[in-house]
Amino acid sequence: MQEQLLTTTDWVVVVIYMIIMMGAGLFAKTLIKTPEDYFAAGHRMPWWLASISHHMSGYSAFAFVAYAGFAYKAGLTTWVVFAVPCAVGVAICAFVWAPRWARLTVLTPVEYLEQRFNNLTRQTVAWSGIFLKFMDEGAKFFSLALAVNVCTGWRMDAIIIVSGVIAVAYVLLGGLWADAISDFMQFIVQFAVTLLLVPLVWSAVGGWSGLWSNPKAPPFGLTNAEWPIEKLLIYGIVVTLSYSGGTWGLAQRFYSLKRPEEARKAALLSSALYLFYPLVILIPVWAARIVLPPLDDPNQAYILMVDKFIAPIMPGLLGLFICSMFAATMSMVDSDINALAAVFTKDIYQRQFDRNASEGRLLIVGLLATTVLGAVTVGCALAILWDPRLKGPFETMVKYFAGLLTPISIPLLFGMLNRRATWRGAVGAVVGGLATWGLVEFVLYPRCISHIYSGPAASWVSATGAEMIVAFGIFFLDGFISKQTPEEKARVDALFDQLSGKTGRKSEEEEA
Repeated sequence: MQEQLLTTTDWVVVVIYMIIMMGAGLFAKTLIKTPEDYFAAGHRMPWWLASISHHMSGYSAFAFVAYAGFAYKAGLTTWVVFAVPCAVGVAICAFVWAPRWARLTVLTPVEYLEQRFNNLTRQTVAWSGIFLKFMDEGAKFFSLALAVNVCTGWRMDAIIIVSGVIAVAYVLLGGLWADAISDFMQFIVQFAVTLLLVPLVWSAVGGWSGLWSNPKAPPFGLTNAEWPIEKLLIYGIVVTLSYSGGTWGLAQRFYSLKRPEEARKAALLSSALYLFYPLVILIPVWAARIVLPPLDDPNQAYILMVDKFIAPIMPGLLGLFICSMFAATMSMVDSDINALAAVFTKDIYQRQFDRNASEGRLLIVGLLATTVLGAVTVGCALAILWDPRLKGPFETMVKYFAGLLTPISIPLLFGMLNRRATWRGAVGAVVGGLATWGLVEFVLYPRCISHIYSGPAASWVSATGAEMIVAFGIFFLDGFISKQTPEEKARVDALFDQLSGKTGRKSEEEEA
């Protein structure tokens, strides 16, 4: 077992922080009366809390471990990959999708698809999204386990299992309210520690010019061989779809709000934070190549920098930072598990098996679904740990989650924008896109495409790019080929009236 970095003071801080978190969860439980409270915060979450919660969904242990490992090797490219797509994507969302989500009176992001298309589309997106999300959640648990392992020396598999139990227990306690409150708490702690670390590191390396002029510095470039411009562009599209609601837990932050204007403000604040705050995380990692000896595992870079610069000047801060990462990861995973449980409960169980289920029964089903889905997520994290074919959390997330998200997101997001698309195009986009990814990734690229287009990013670019072309093509072309029945057209018109504010929730200006 490796040497522990945490001192007795750190452990005292950990215990106090966990007690506070438990108190926050118990407070959140008092806000839960109905499934609407559990899954959508009763559509009454303050916009600033939704914004911080949306933003902090990008700063679990994954950011301080997986992105840190990537930044240690790739240098400035990491900011282009991590921050810029998020900032641009969420800014687009602020004007396109966030207000529309707020106008929908739903408990799940998939729920409206039946009115927009049909139940087959709703079920296709629900099942596909649930299965896709597990690998992404597993990567987050793996990252958290690695961070705790560096500080304690505990076994990775034991940390993953214990973290899973705690995460499920917390979300069972307070639902979406608990997630948002946890996000706000770790926002305060994490910002305080990271902002304290930067000037200390800055002084040690001689500022911005001293950092990049040092021969040990990582590469100073916007792209590299693993992230050429074509991969960055495709990845940017994926991130825009994900942060606009393709990732269901992020859509929750928008439809948990009462008014479209609040959703727009929440998205704009989150976008601004995404552009600038990642530099606070990345600067210490870039500097780690100068002030630390070479690391066998770059994923440990940020934790070791905190231990070197912060721990000596204020005992307990390392423990507090580990707590904030733990809380951030718990909240991020809890948010996604809550969204998955909501989809299973409303879109699968109630719609397919018990349409007249009472609110009490739905709440029980939601709690059971949360438990089962949490267990599967832990299994995926263990798979990343034990299966050498899964090359770490960052690579696993990019290859599978980012690679397969687009087809599932297209009906969900563009169903709000394209009035002409039918259920055939929606289902075809999901099935055709996923099939195309598998065909290119496992058959066409290794046998044909690699002979004319190769490189570290070529396989991912080929599979994901082809998938996008097919999925978008099927979805939009179908609108020109297929015709909606009068009944379908009436449903779609009613939905678009709600999305435009003609019916349903009204904005402050409209009410005035």
